[in-house]
Amino acid sequence: MIATMVDNMEKHKDESPDISQFERLIDQNWNERKHLAETEFELRSEIQSLLQQGGAAETFHAARERERACRTSLGKNNDEYDALMEGWAAEAFKVAP
Repeated sequence: MIATMVDNMEKHKDESPDISQFERLIDQNWNERKHLAETEFELRSEIQSLLQQGGAAETFHAARERERACRTSLGKNNDEYDALMEGWAAEAFKVAP
């Protein structure tokens, strides 16, 4: 009886996808997104401050360029997240009964 239970558990384990890789990559993705979102907020605050205080145009344009780069990185982060979720879903549903 116990051997049958162990066999059933092993069979179920073999049928279950290994999601640890997806979880690790999604955690990394979320951490990067958090950093990028914080950076974007800081840049927007800096840009607004430059405009309010009459900062130099060169400084303003440099900050705007950093903001655009940050937005591009956020877009890539979104694409990577979508790909991770699709990969995880494909793996999860591949073994579903």
